[in-house]
Amino acid sequence: MDFSESQTQSLVREMVRDVSTEFDRAYWVEHVETGRFPRAYWDRLAEQGLVGAAVPEAYGGEGMGVLELALIVEELDRAGAGGQAGVLFTLTPVFGGVTLAAHGSDDQRNRYLPSIADGSAIFSLGLTEPNAGTNTLRLETTADRDGNSFLIDGTKTFISGFETADVLVLAARTSPYEPADPTHGITTFLVENPSDCPAIDGTALDTQVPWAERQHHLSIDGLSVPAECVLGEVDAGLDVLWSAINVERIATAAGSLGVGLRAIDLAVEYANDRTVFDEPIGAHQAIQHPLADAYAALHTARLATYEAAWRYDRGESAATAANVAKLRASEAATAAADAAIQTHGGNGFTREYEVFDLWQNARLWQTSPVANEMVRNYLAEHELGLPRSY
Repeated sequence: MDFSESQTQSLVREMVRDVSTEFDRAYWVEHVETGRFPRAYWDRLAEQGLVGAAVPEAYGGEGMGVLELALIVEELDRAGAGGQAGVLFTLTPVFGGVTLAAHGSDDQRNRYLPSIADGSAIFSLGLTEPNAGTNTLRLETTADRDGNSFLIDGTKTFISGFETADVLVLAARTSPYEPADPTHGITTFLVENPSDCPAIDGTALDTQVPWAERQHHLSIDGLSVPAECVLGEVDAGLDVLWSAINVERIATAAGSLGVGLRAIDLAVEYANDRTVFDEPIGAHQAIQHPLADAYAALHTARLATYEAAWRYDRGESAATAANVAKLRASEAATAAADAAIQTHGGNGFTREYEVFDLWQNARLWQTSPVANEMVRNYLAEHELGLPRSY
């Protein structure tokens, strides 16, 4: 095992930090309050090759691995992206780039991958449904063959970034659910300019997470999608989605790490500056020990995250490591933000000091993109050999 970083990886971290200095706290507060996509930020990341880090070089990307992608997400959130780098990178570079590179047709790769790499295409994922929830196998949105097209009807909910997406990766059932073969019958489609499509009615949800991008409920009625927009094979859409799931877990873990580490950084800065009873509050063990524990937990989660990315890049099974990383990183980040709030005292609940916003972002990752209870179910069943519990 080699725990050292390559020169390229160190340069990636440095590049992320340099870009991040151009976008201060006020920039993120403004975009959260107005609900606007951080376009200038995204364009700068694309200019530096960071958005297309994991896109193959043949399509204008940098041809790096998932480990480098994880480093980018971690550093972006640690440098002040407000916990939003994880979702931004999960949607476009992961569910856009990774899935297209693995499952897209030649035409689809040529059409979309260069646009992902240069930052001009934003992707969204239309998967979650009100009734299905975590049980993706029981999607109710249908796609019926209509000549050389499919007619899609159904509902989706908690769809991130729908309003700014150039392409929506949409999952629908093309064959009836069969208990004997439950993963069969779902197909993924590429839907361009979804927010401008009259067959899709998007309603913003009133969520409290401080993101620039909104969550939407989608009502889909008679959406016609050409057959050439099928991503992967008809009835085999879960193969497309599952191929990106482990990368999604890794990116989520990396974003959690960044949020948690930023919370620690801010808490340490505050503890060194804040003086009570004639000495910095950071001189007291009641302040030091919770922050030290939080940092140790983040360090442990970081090792799991890097292991998962390393295994994925080597072509090994990364499912267990990716799930462990997501579980531990989301919990460690929440604990770190909680310790940071306590360090700040009353100031920890103000917008000026940021740490409460970080807690909200960190806490979300215990529920999304998959609840930690389902991660534990996976580990219990597939690693411990316990009976399926759901």
